[in-house]
Amino acid sequence: MKSAVASADLAGLPALKVLARARAEGRMPHAILLTGADAGLLERAAEHLAAVHLEDPAPIAHPDYRNLRPGGLSRRIRIETAQEVVHAFTLSSATGRRVVVIHEPDRFTPEAANCLLKSLEEPPPGTLIVLQTTNYYSVMTTILSRCLRFHLGGEAPAIADPSWNDWLREFERLLTRMVKGPASPNARVSEVFIPLYALCARFEVLLDLFIEEALKVAPPPPPTDDDEGEIEKAHEATIRRGIRARMMISLEEKLRLVGRANPDCGTQVAEAVSLLESARHRMDLNYQALAALEQFMLRTLRLFAVRVRPEPSPGV
Repeated sequence: MKSAVASADLAGLPALKVLARARAEGRMPHAILLTGADAGLLERAAEHLAAVHLEDPAPIAHPDYRNLRPGGLSRRIRIETAQEVVHAFTLSSATGRRVVVIHEPDRFTPEAANCLLKSLEEPPPGTLIVLQTTNYYSVMTTILSRCLRFHLGGEAPAIADPSWNDWLREFERLLTRMVKGPASPNARVSEVFIPLYALCARFEVLLDLFIEEALKVAPPPPPTDDDEGEIEKAHEATIRRGIRARMMISLEEKLRLVGRANPDCGTQVAEAVSLLESARHRMDLNYQALAALEQFMLRTLRLFAVRVRPEPSPGV
């Protein structure tokens, strides 16, 4: 069956056009780093390159195709996994061509990265190594220096779901209450704290719902005999990370909108954006999403609660 991701529309991307021309002229780089904001696009582009190199429209089933993904509770690429790929390079190739796709190279442990450096610099003849990540600035410099980077551009698609749009409207209302302050000290619980905790709980529910829907559209690759469910777990973790990032981007956009509407809160909004980025980082490290979001909300509330409000104009 032809792979859905190795589709003709990908070939029209400027970066992939350049690579196709390089391959036709015999100048194809052996280690390619694909970067961009859309995790789904990056994954499809990596598989497209694999299909072109192996001359197989369904490269995942090809005997000379390897995937390297983060695994375990820490969601890291461990040295044991890297060693398996390095060992595979020593085996005979069925076609004289090999492809290794490395997902989220920003998740390498230092030991795993060091294990692969020699292969990245001088892989066996006929080998193509494709790395893809949405977190380019977190990739180790030793990895970056051995790859040719191609940025696919674009932005992660917004989540077009009525329930998420409703959540964002409630979040914006909560931010406005934080900025203006409650009508009275006794109103803080009903106007701020109850909506705050309700939003956090709904965020987690919506995240799980969106992941479930995404997995129906893009199920995990077929398991191998000895992966013990690691492929499925890694695929789901990638989906989770991508959707969660898109949700957090929407939160940041709402924060900045509130900041533009309330210029006197510029300092607080900037600090809140930093808190949001810290929450996202903790989630990427397998910190519970609900706890990370609650901490962000409560710290943001404190930022606005302790700020010095401007004196009202005379006569107001």
